[in-house]
Amino acid sequence: MMILCLGRHRGLSRADYEAILASRRPASVDPEDRKVQIAAARARVTLDRLTRDETPEWIIALSKESPE
Repeated sequence: MMILCLGRHRGLSRADYEAILASRRPASVDPEDRKVQIAAARARVTLDRLTRDETPEWIIALSKESPE
């Protein structure tokens, strides 16, 4: 099994990175699952801020969404 860590891989172009991320997202997400995704994104932003790591833009955008 190969694990690809996209958040820290510097060899990908922005377009390749976006294409891979888009292909990993389901077409529709259950509202309860979306709440979990938003909470996880918020936690990641907080952790990255504390560790001074760079947070991918799509995670920042997700963390700003309002759970419904």
